Amino acid sequence: MARRKRSNSTASSVSSESSHSSTHSASSAIPAPPKKKATRSKKKRRLSGGDEKRATTNKESDIDPHEEFLATACCIARCIDVFCKTKQLINVGLALQQHNAAENGELSEDEDTRVCHDKRLSKMSSKVRERYKRNFARLLQLSPSLKPLLGNPHKATELNAIIKKMDATISATRSDDASRLKSQIGHYAAFNTKDHPIRPAISDGSGSRTHMGINHPVLARFLCPVRELKRFSEDADKGLKDIQCGKINLTASALPAFLWAGDLPGEDYDDDNMFEGMFDGYLLERTMRHIFTSPSSAYGGETRATRTCNAVLHDMTTVDAAHIAYGCLQVRFGISAKNAWSKINGSFNYRDFYNNIVELIEDSPDPEWKEELLKAWNVKLFKNEEGRDNNTIQDGYNVSGSREDTNNDLARIRAQMTARRAAKAVLTPASSNRQPTPASSNREPTPVPSLEPTPVPSREPTPVPSREPTPAPPPITSRPKPRPRPIVKPKSAVPADPVRAVSRAPSELTEAEPDEDSEPVQPATKNKKKARKAPARKSSRK
Repeated sequence: MARRKRSNSTASSVSSESSHSSTHSASSAIPAPPKKKATRSKKKRRLSGGDEKRATTNKESDIDPHEEFLATACCIARCIDVFCKTKQLINVGLALQQHNAAENGELSEDEDTRVCHDKRLSKMSSKVRERYKRNFARLLQLSPSLKPLLGNPHKATELNAIIKKMDATISATRSDDASRLKSQIGHYAAFNTKDHPIRPAISDGSGSRTHMGINHPVLARFLCPVRELKRFSEDADKGLKDIQCGKINLTASALPAFLWAGDLPGEDYDDDNMFEGMFDGYLLERTMRHIFTSPSSAYGGETRATRTCNAVLHDMTTVDAAHIAYGCLQVRFGISAKNAWSKINGSFNYRDFYNNIVELIEDSPDPEWKEELLKAWNVKLFKNEEGRDNNTIQDGYNVSGSREDTNNDLARIRAQMTARRAAKAVLTPASSNRQPTPASSNREPTPVPSLEPTPVPSREPTPVPSREPTPAPPPITSRPKPRPRPIVKPKSAVPADPVRAVSRAPSELTEAEPDEDSEPVQPATKNKKKARKAPARKSSRK
């Protein structure tokens, strides 16, 4: 028996092991679901005083400490010189200052320094020197914090870091303006976008610009030198091939046709009066508004921009030669076939093109033409030939343009107030400066009728009797005390005529005799009904 029990026990253990192994293999065949890690809810902890200070310092550290110089670099690109090298400008500017101070006897410099300065400045013309001097003065005006760093050997490392950032910002500003203009230049190039759009379309959706420039039949006319425009107009296909093969050379000194006015670029060009209509092309005008005021004002309407425009950011109050040259540069690159910026495009040099326009306007032999040109551009951008009025732009948000004084209601109101005050000032001194004569001083003061206390008949209590005919209301008396309830007599004792029955109870109301016009007092309705029913009962008994 013991052996059977053992055999049974061993069999049961074997079966249990087999069953355990089978379940284990089955469980291993079915992958178990991944266990989710218990995540603790993150609670926002309150920042202590020290943590708040650290957070604020971290935010302040994100702000570039050289923000002032970067803003100056943006202004240099658009308003001073887009090809400016900051280090070269500082070195030449300091050399010019020291050279002028040494010539005036204000500074004594050694021989080596003087020779170095003369060698550097001798390679520059007087016009270039004057331009460097003007640009250096503008740089110090825009960034006063730069003065302590100049000529200080202990600040050389910081100065070099600032110069690198400024050069990078100048290049980035030109690139940003070109990229924003890229999507709009095709619309601006059409004189009338709705009625006469450009065919073939400038923007083909590919993002490439290889089909533009001299490869586009319409844009090739914009880039054609204005003196070759007649030849191009006679046979457009032949003119296009001559431009592409180089027979018509595009150089920086051969000004393109888009600078001149006309429904078609250069249509109003006069070869005998080349300066007439120059820098008056509609594509240049729209591009200038796009850059300096806002893209929404490119076609001449009021701006709808919600951000501060570049004219306000750079404190641009009037249009200068550098502004016009920058707009011409952006138009020339915007309609070209180049995908990436380069100072040289074939035989065309952008730097020479920019400098030629600046020199042509600044050093114009006709100052009247220059003045008229800049006033016309002030009207185009700011709608005022005197320039932008700071009072017309609120928070730098909206460039609505200053209006003429004749249409300004505030100016007219102020002028009318001034005239009214001047008229009063003329009348009042005549009466106030009059002094009494000796004869008039001895006279007795004459009584003034209006000041005497004479009784005024209108103020007498005459209108009061008009209210007398109305009877005065009776005096308000205290509420009478409740009188005792009369004892009701038997029904047989009720008089035949109940209307004449009057209560004999003493009362204030019964003491006074009624007026003749007043009606007699009626008894209570309850007693009236009972009095009427009584005769009917007597008749029934009979």
